[in-house]
Amino acid sequence: MTNIHAIVFEQENTVGFGTFTLPAMKPDQMLVKTRYTFVSSGTETRVLGGHYGASGKFPLIPGYAAVGEVVEMGEAVKGYRVGDYLSYNPQVGPAGIHAQWGGQASFHLVGMGDKAIVLPKGADPSDYVASQVAAISLRGVMAAQPQPDECAVVIGQGAIGAFSAGFLVGKGCRVIAVDLSESRLQRSLSYGVHARVQAADPDVAERILAYCDGGANIVVEASGSKQGAALAHKLIRRTPNTYRDPNAYYVNPMSGLVNHWPRIVYQANYLDRLSLDPRLDLNSEGVLLLMPGDRGLEDRLNAVEAIRSKLIDPRHYIDQVVPYTEAPAAYEQLRLQPDQVFSVVFDWRSE
Repeated sequence: MTNIHAIVFEQENTVGFGTFTLPAMKPDQMLVKTRYTFVSSGTETRVLGGHYGASGKFPLIPGYAAVGEVVEMGEAVKGYRVGDYLSYNPQVGPAGIHAQWGGQASFHLVGMGDKAIVLPKGADPSDYVASQVAAISLRGVMAAQPQPDECAVVIGQGAIGAFSAGFLVGKGCRVIAVDLSESRLQRSLSYGVHARVQAADPDVAERILAYCDGGANIVVEASGSKQGAALAHKLIRRTPNTYRDPNAYYVNPMSGLVNHWPRIVYQANYLDRLSLDPRLDLNSEGVLLLMPGDRGLEDRLNAVEAIRSKLIDPRHYIDQVVPYTEAPAAYEQLRLQPDQVFSVVFDWRSE
């Protein structure tokens, strides 16, 4: 059995460390030594605040984005090699402590059924540590089926919104980034957005629409706020007859609209319940409302390929790389200064 070090959420908004023992490795499992883990100011900080069912589970080991090296394999493992670098979702944690999701630890047991992804040969594993989060954004972007030259608005430039904007740029869309944080808006220029708009502007909707011809083809709502969702509903492209001569009554043939509806992609979790009146809030004959679920294996593979092929540059999405021993200070920054600290990578190589 293997002793491990782990970052522990000891109680609400309190971060510490612990030493634990993994269970004995099964024949269909691999022992993976962690190299890097990724955390943004989103999901894990909400878990730290007691959300997503965490309030009754403290202490717990957080983390769902890790890359590491296979150092030992059970005799039933096929298709993997000692020395492979993997991107994986930890599924098996030590006894005696909750795991949500248990990624922030120095070693993991990864099974054949856990769908670990082998990283490209010779790759720097730090380039791929954010691929788990990027895959969530990529799933939403692919659901919207973006076309070159379409106008896309991304509300919220946290990790999910930032990756969404980057992928939409890569698809040839004209992308407008929206956020309250000037530093996040400035960052969005690095991954090629067409324009950035301050969400606090009193005429924010009108400012965004000034960059669109009658509204956006795609709106990605990634802020996780009721205000962001309400703004998204105002921005979608209306049906063309809205913009014809108001003195000449005209109704567009439905055949010309089907399969060309504007799309809203809800890419956030909401702590408050949303309400939507389609007639009043959307004012359009047709809108596709997309709510992608969790990333799947294909999404993760596509995110890895997007990084390998340089469709996106992972360095644009990482603020700090620090030893995991600095986790308490890093989580404090992510929690209290999300406008300044976008994401952190923990380096576990000293273990």
